[in-house]
Amino acid sequence: MSTHLAILPFDIIDTLTVRLNQESRHPDYATLFLRLPHPRTGLASLFLLHDQHAQDNTTKTSSILEVQAISPTNARTWFIGEEVVADGKLVVMTPMDPMFLLMYLLRVPQARDGSKGNFRPMQDIMEEVSATIADASEKDAQKDPSLNVSADDIISFMSLDFIQSSMKRVCDVKVITDEITVYRYSHDVVLENLKGKVERLSHPRVAEMSRTLVRSLAKDGLMDDGKEELLESGRTKLACELLSQYLPRDILQDLITSYDFSKLDAHVKTVRDEELALLAVAPDTRKRAKPVKSVAASDKNQKRKKDVKATASADVDAVGDGDKKKKKDAKSSHGVEKLKKANVAGMSKLSTFFTKKAA
Repeated sequence: MSTHLAILPFDIIDTLTVRLNQESRHPDYATLFLRLPHPRTGLASLFLLHDQHAQDNTTKTSSILEVQAISPTNARTWFIGEEVVADGKLVVMTPMDPMFLLMYLLRVPQARDGSKGNFRPMQDIMEEVSATIADASEKDAQKDPSLNVSADDIISFMSLDFIQSSMKRVCDVKVITDEITVYRYSHDVVLENLKGKVERLSHPRVAEMSRTLVRSLAKDGLMDDGKEELLESGRTKLACELLSQYLPRDILQDLITSYDFSKLDAHVKTVRDEELALLAVAPDTRKRAKPVKSVAASDKNQKRKKDVKATASADVDAVGDGDKKKKKDAKSSHGVEKLKKANVAGMSKLSTFFTKKAA
């Protein structure tokens, strides 16, 4: 069995440890992975079902985690104690609100003419959604088996105990009797609950917990004094961008248009225009400065060349004068002066000693 390094919440680690130790005795404790459509892209993605049992085993709390694998561009290896894990991927499991998954699933059987449709029991909705998505994924699964979404996984997800409460956040609900409750997907209910999430995420205490968000606000000049209104709009827009990771494009667009970001957009545009203006001016300044620098450098070079030439000429003259002076001042030795006065009349030249004698 292959080994992977994963990051997940502490409470889930504890629960999984207990579950792995008790799987043989309690089959219901088995770890369950589900392959479901991602709420933003619709592509098959992996999710982990997490059931946390109370100490008396009488109550159970369920949650679902998104499983993501971060693969390095180059080959990597993990060293864990004395063990070497050849697969360098990092698996990250994060809790996820099932509302996002339901939002995508319940939109599948919606009428294409934009009508709201009819109220239906949960069982009917579950059967239609699972059959529709399973049939559509079969074509993709022929190219890549990992893209297959089975009807069993969808039914398992929609049968979880927390789904009933989550349905109220994406649907209009009518209670017919104590045993019959009907649902109908509602775009307005979805937007209302998404705006509630935006309000919580944009709260200063929550938003400023992330250094990335704070840097983004500061970059746009929203952290300055006197920008409180713009800062609030900036936090709200960042909250929408955070939720965008789990929202289809049309729902995200409707969420953004439900807020007035006109002042914020105008401010950000002004900041960007000023940055572009500074970038445009800077190269022109350098271009204008280069010729001046070049001319100045040329003048200096010409002057330096003249100085070097003059110095060299002066050095040559000085050397020549020095040689003449040395020749003039140099005195011959006593022997040389005596030979100059000797009578050489009648003496043979030195070259005659190196010629052949006549026969």
